[in-house]
Amino acid sequence: MEAKLKDIVAAYDPDIKLRKEQEQALLFLMKEKGDLLVNLPVGFGKSLIYHLLPQALATHRISPVVIVVSPLNIIHKDQMEDLKKHGISACRLNICSKVEETTDDEDMGSFELDSTGVDLDNVIHGRYSVLLCHPEALLNTKKGYSLLIDPAFKKNVVGVVIDECHIIEKWYAIHFTINTCNVQYRLDPT
Repeated sequence: MEAKLKDIVAAYDPDIKLRKEQEQALLFLMKEKGDLLVNLPVGFGKSLIYHLLPQALATHRISPVVIVVSPLNIIHKDQMEDLKKHGISACRLNICSKVEETTDDEDMGSFELDSTGVDLDNVIHGRYSVLLCHPEALLNTKKGYSLLIDPAFKKNVVGVVIDECHIIEKWYAIHFTINTCNVQYRLDPT
C-alpha cells in the first residue's frame, strides 16, 4: 500500500512529500478501515487527502468519485483551480443546479444540468473524480437529488468528504447523503 501511495503522490506532483498525518489518513482509507475524521490546522493540507483519494481507492471502482461537501464558495473555487492544475477531473454542483468543471481549457465551463442531461450523465458515469458541492445543491434541487439516488453514480462513489465539519450539526443533509450513496467501505467494498 505504501508503494502505491508513493506512486499516486508522484503522479500528482513529484515535488510533494506527504506529511505523516496525510499519509496515515490515506493509508487508513486504502486499507478499508471505515470512516475517518481528520482534524488538522488551517493550511495543513487536508485537501490533498481528498485530491489523492480517488486514485488511492481506484481499485474499488472503475470510475471512483469523491463527493466533497462544503458550505463555502471560495473553497470550491480554490479547489477547482488546484485540482485542474494537477490534472484531476472535477466538477462543482452549485446551488443554482449548474455543474462547473475543470477542463484542459484555460477557463472553467459552466453547464446547466437542466438542459439536455448530457452533462449530468458525465457526472453520473464518473467522468469527474471529485464532485464539489453544497449540501443544499444535492438535496434541495431535483437534479442533485436524482444524482444521489442514481445507481450508476452510487456505484462510483468511494467517499464523502465533509469540509468545514465544525458546522455539521446544521447539516441534516450530510447524514442523508452518506446513507444514500452507501459509501461505507467496510459494508460495500465492491
